[in-house]
Amino acid sequence: MQTPHWLTPFSLAFRAAIEPLLAVTGRRRVACFDADGTVWSDDIGEAFLRWLVAGGHVGGGRSVDAVWDDYEARVEANQCEGYGWAVALMAGLAEADVSLWARQMAAAWPNYRPAMVDLMRGLEAAGVEVWWVSASHRWIVRAAAQRIGVGVDRVLGVTVPVVDGILGSEVVQPMTCRAGKAAAIAKWIGVAPDLVFGDSRGDLEMMEAAAAALVTTRGDRPDSAFVVSAEARGWPVQRF
Repeated sequence: MQTPHWLTPFSLAFRAAIEPLLAVTGRRRVACFDADGTVWSDDIGEAFLRWLVAGGHVGGGRSVDAVWDDYEARVEANQCEGYGWAVALMAGLAEADVSLWARQMAAAWPNYRPAMVDLMRGLEAAGVEVWWVSASHRWIVRAAAQRIGVGVDRVLGVTVPVVDGILGSEVVQPMTCRAGKAAAIAKWIGVAPDLVFGDSRGDLEMMEAAAAALVTTRGDRPDSAFVVSAEARGWPVQRF
């Protein structure tokens, strides 16, 4: 089987984990992608939070720095609760507005990794179900999916109920953070993924639930403890 052009930017180990799935027939094939740090560098959900506060849309009139310090303290104390708090800050906003702002940010976001975008497109074109499983909120991840045209209807992100077009404040469970990612996959996808792509400890549980786990990281930074651990497990690591 000839290697597809969209796999050529990746290491031999990465390709060796992906290529066998392309030949599988007769069943669902599923690939799950974390978003922040995986499909793009940096964190689009956090950037969106800062934009919302700077625009006076959330935060109760506090400064960006004040809200950011609060957010970081909450994440330090409990990562998932901190992420949930950031999404709950949007309570009272119109979903139509949040969706519009998310599309605008996704269009302007400069940090997409072209090789990862092409990989997602290639897998989807090959008949693999491409899913997003992110600890950023659903609206911003869906906007990015729309922007690149992959997995638009297969987005699992942190979300809150919407009543009469207005966002609520109670985070829907299971929340797509750490073990909640694996729980969300089990609940809403219903099969163990063939491939999971992630970059951090926050992706560990869903990576352990996959037939093959693949790691992305920045090549211009020292390897994190997660990357070192992943390599010790034999998981392929792609540096960008």
